[in-house]
Amino acid sequence: MAKGRGWLIFLIIFAVVMFFGMVFIIGLMSAFQNKPAVRAGTVLQFDLSGMITEHFPREPLSREFEGAHLQLHDIRKALAMAEVDDRIKGVYLRVGTPGIGWAKAQEIQGLLRRFRESGKFVVAFMETCDEKAYYVALAADEVYLQPHAYTALNGFASEVPFIKRMFNKLGMKPEVENIGKYKSAGDILKRESMSPAHREETQAILDEVYETFLSGVTEARKIDRQALVSALARGLYRAEDLLDLKLVDGLKYETEVTRLLKEKAYGAEATDSGTRKLRTISVSQYARIPAKEVGLGKGSKIALIYAVGNIVPGKSGYDPLMGRNMGSQSIMHMLRSARENSLVKAIVLRIDSGGGSALASDQMLAEIQKTRETKPVIISMSDLAASGGYWMALAGDAIVAQPLTLTGSIGVVSALFDMSETYDKLGIDWETVKTSAHADMPTEKRPLTPEEWAQFKKLTRDIYDVFVQKVADNRGKSFAEIDKIAQGRVWTGNQALHYGLVDSLGGLEAALAKAKQKAGLAPDAETSWLVYPQPKGFFETLMEKLSVQAARTLARTRQEWAAINALPPELKQALKRFAVLAHVRRGEILAIPAVLPEIR
Repeated sequence: MAKGRGWLIFLIIFAVVMFFGMVFIIGLMSAFQNKPAVRAGTVLQFDLSGMITEHFPREPLSREFEGAHLQLHDIRKALAMAEVDDRIKGVYLRVGTPGIGWAKAQEIQGLLRRFRESGKFVVAFMETCDEKAYYVALAADEVYLQPHAYTALNGFASEVPFIKRMFNKLGMKPEVENIGKYKSAGDILKRESMSPAHREETQAILDEVYETFLSGVTEARKIDRQALVSALARGLYRAEDLLDLKLVDGLKYETEVTRLLKEKAYGAEATDSGTRKLRTISVSQYARIPAKEVGLGKGSKIALIYAVGNIVPGKSGYDPLMGRNMGSQSIMHMLRSARENSLVKAIVLRIDSGGGSALASDQMLAEIQKTRETKPVIISMSDLAASGGYWMALAGDAIVAQPLTLTGSIGVVSALFDMSETYDKLGIDWETVKTSAHADMPTEKRPLTPEEWAQFKKLTRDIYDVFVQKVADNRGKSFAEIDKIAQGRVWTGNQALHYGLVDSLGGLEAALAKAKQKAGLAPDAETSWLVYPQPKGFFETLMEKLSVQAARTLARTRQEWAAINALPPELKQALKRFAVLAHVRRGEILAIPAVLPEIR
């Protein structure tokens, strides 16, 4: 008996030792794999295609159902390192169809232009192109397009789906209250077409994107503006059309571009021999190298907090339909961590969010205000910082936006769904027992009474007034002044600067300059980022991979993501908007923007 117990104990100890031994070996292998070698004469290959997010730790589940994709944080780091790394000869920009907004396009173009100032080359190659991809490629020394390629340079359009009639067929009746003339967040549910205000707002945004594109192209390519306007009106669909208008430097296959890159990197003699291969490293791989290896990453610490996704109470997470969720508790924890870190001199809060819960937005605003008492907080806006995203931004010492950032949308919306007809069609009957007339509110099982609807509208109006007053207090204006430019309207960064809703225009580098100034650092002082959220530790990631619940979630989300990803982008946005309205606590008032234009 004792002998049997001894063997059992031995086997348990052996299993534990083997398990942790394997974990240790895997950890060592991962550590070595994460630092690629870079040899002299390497070209940094930047594949501008697919979804490009701001930043997130490489979590197994997110990677599984969203796929591996580029992060703007990695692009920024890689280009900054490549500027000073003598082993990197230049950048090969392979242009596809990037999943980014226009503010990110402006940011990436600016990063590439800054890289060129180092004296190194940037060569762009396109198999096809649309306006946004081409706009980024304007930063290159030379732009080449594959012969016979299909192109789609034909102006800008935005298509918006409305799903009211679909809900009617299902017996679902959305009860939506928008506060603000332009607050069209609930319009996809309660209308069958654009309101005049919605159309006006969308047209204004399209016009500004169009003007930005025209100015960028005519300046970079030195071509006549009217000739470009006429060409876009006709539509540029063939590679030869772009060459005739001098929008590209030539039509080349990728093998020919590779030969050109070898000539630039190694000289004509090495190219003529035909034996030397082009040595490249991807942006993602190169970004894994510690910045200190090339002499960067030193100096005072500036905290960089990424606030990305739909704003919800609680912790950040991921939803296959809604995408990333920005949990107020998670952001508040990061702010406290940066605030209490004695090495951190200032904080840059990078926002890419269309809003969400008004309650959660206000919680984060309060935490930012508290943090400002100790350290400067600069707001840097990405593609989106609208409604709840703008609400939380108000507490910053300064707000910096790109010219085509979509921001503002100072307004609120609340929604309930009357599903009584749906339940009737399904043969489901409900009985309710309550202590007072409105004890079951909010509920989807019956329509609102006139008294309840009046209360519903009043609560929504009260939150709107609070939002407007907070903007007025933080931007040094009166309630009436803000109410006039609020009304739920989405503004571009340019427009927001004009109306005093942001302080200056620029990307993350401009925000860093502000942070240095507020922290009392010299403009040329060396700094390094302390990035939040920080990547999960190896053991934490391993446990997540091994968790049964994670496996169940993975199986479910893979199927959901595949189905959702097959939909047109405009319909995906409509479903996402519905999910935001339905996902939060029933009856909660939301600070989400108008239906944002999917510009193409």
